[in-house]
Amino acid sequence: MVPAGHPLGGHSLPGVYAVQMAPSTSVLQHSYLQLAQQVRRDITLKRYAPGERLPSVRALAAAQGVSVATVVRCYRHLEALGVVQARHKSGMYVAEPAPVRAAPGAKDGADPSGGPGLQARARPAVPPPVEFDRLVSLEHRMTQLYALTTQQPLQWGLHLANAAPAWYPTEALARIAQRLLRSQPEMLGTYPTGSGLPALRTELAGWMATYGLDLQPDELLVTNGSTEALNVALRAVTRPGDAVVVESPVYFGLLQMLGNLGLRAIELPCTPGEGMSLEALEYALEHQSGVRAVVAMPNFQNPLGHVMPDRNKRRLLRLVEQHDLALIEDDVFGDLSHTPHRPQPVKAWDRHGRVIYCGSSSKSLAPAFRLGWTSGGRWHARMESLKLSTSLAAPWLEQAVMAEFMRSGGLQPHLRRLRERLAQTTPRAAEAVRKHFPAGTRVHSPAGGWWLWLQLPEPVDSLALLQRAVAQGMAFTPGALFSTSAKYASYLRLNIARPWTRELEQAVRQLGQLAAGVP
Repeated sequence: MVPAGHPLGGHSLPGVYAVQMAPSTSVLQHSYLQLAQQVRRDITLKRYAPGERLPSVRALAAAQGVSVATVVRCYRHLEALGVVQARHKSGMYVAEPAPVRAAPGAKDGADPSGGPGLQARARPAVPPPVEFDRLVSLEHRMTQLYALTTQQPLQWGLHLANAAPAWYPTEALARIAQRLLRSQPEMLGTYPTGSGLPALRTELAGWMATYGLDLQPDELLVTNGSTEALNVALRAVTRPGDAVVVESPVYFGLLQMLGNLGLRAIELPCTPGEGMSLEALEYALEHQSGVRAVVAMPNFQNPLGHVMPDRNKRRLLRLVEQHDLALIEDDVFGDLSHTPHRPQPVKAWDRHGRVIYCGSSSKSLAPAFRLGWTSGGRWHARMESLKLSTSLAAPWLEQAVMAEFMRSGGLQPHLRRLRERLAQTTPRAAEAVRKHFPAGTRVHSPAGGWWLWLQLPEPVDSLALLQRAVAQGMAFTPGALFSTSAKYASYLRLNIARPWTRELEQAVRQLGQLAAGVP
């Protein structure tokens, strides 16, 4: 072992650690591999013991005269090989050796064939399906998590963004689709064009009038889900390099979208019962340059599930007006109140076209339709142009089916039943979490939507918990996805939009037991 008191926390840096890398391009391209090779050699020579902490990224970079990115790539490479392990909020450590399993019939590590014991000729351990790398981007973490949750069937996919299929009016929609296809089969052989089926936009305008939106059909643009609505809205009001204010925690798909568009996300705290901190917003707008838009979900925010009070909605609108910004309002969960009352969007108070309103049928009516809509205010013409050049139009059949379902009066009773089901399930799920999860777990019960946002007692890591849960046939969404930082590492989002059964409570109990055993 190396002597204590070394400036890098008790570690000497032998071999190549004392050699300055040549600044040529070819050397810089491979310097992380050279560094990784030396670290691995030092581990093999027992200069670092299993479980021992390695030098921090910044300390190693300073000692070698290389960039932080080079050391990050070095550690990332070693972690992928299983040589080192990242520990949340602690650093990099030498991986502990995996236990060796004896072959059937063997005793005390002896080889049944009479040869050397299994301990003496240990076989390489089978790596876990996914190693979560905390040194990489949110997009890469999303790819890793997608691989984890799709590599085997899950009995309880509590990470998905939809309710149980039985909670949607699937049979009624199917009957309408069959009738339309029999009477108008030519719609399958025609390219859909324009801003959306006129019949659907008329029905949407009438429905939105019931909760305070005074919009004409030609002020609506039908999109391929709310994702496209948000995408064309952001492209209409920003350019690469601009900054966009978002809530924190925030829907991870929005963070991915901002990154793909070359935009900077400014995360501001979102408080249960209050929404985005408007004090923090005022401060950010006064001290941050390049802000062009605010994206917010005032009604049943994902993942908190809370509603911003009307006084805060009006104040938010005043702030974006004062600072000449766009407010992109995501209202996809607005119809999913746990009471008969449907809260008003900020758009209801907009008199100057500052709010770009985005809605969707994917949560409330039919996830497979992938139909969304937006009203762009002063940017509407620009958004229509962007939509036309991106995907041309939304599919006609789904639009026609939805328009007919709304025209027949089916939407209101369906939403009433859906809200009643959510209101019945949510308190039972919250109570089950309080009963079965570790002491100290905090439950944020929503006022709408279908999430429970849980804060686990530290040091429980929801990423580690997810790996164990998937092995038991369960999945949820870890908090690490809801920010570009690691501040929600001990949080998780749980989808509870399904009939409450004894089997579901058993799944929650099993997940709570796993949480109690996660270091």
